[in-house]
Amino acid sequence: MGLLRLLLTSRRTILRAWRLARDERVPKRFKIMALLGALLILSPLNVLGDIPLLGLVDDAALLGFLLGWFNRAAGPYAIDDIIQTTG
Repeated sequence: MGLLRLLLTSRRTILRAWRLARDERVPKRFKIMALLGALLILSPLNVLGDIPLLGLVDDAALLGFLLGWFNRAAGPYAIDDIIQTTG
């Protein structure tokens, strides 16, 4: 049950972030910061380094935190659409 809930929450978070990234009312600085953060996390150079024995799991967790931050930071700029699509 917990894994299913996590997957559904992740799907909603990703879809909401995608809608916010495409919304012209969201400031470009948030979009650029999120893009640079994602590139830093996914970079083959892996500037942050991997946590031993976790491999890609730490990258997925960092991306989850990044998406959560982007949704919280950019959400108020497109609040009308978010209320309509979620409520």
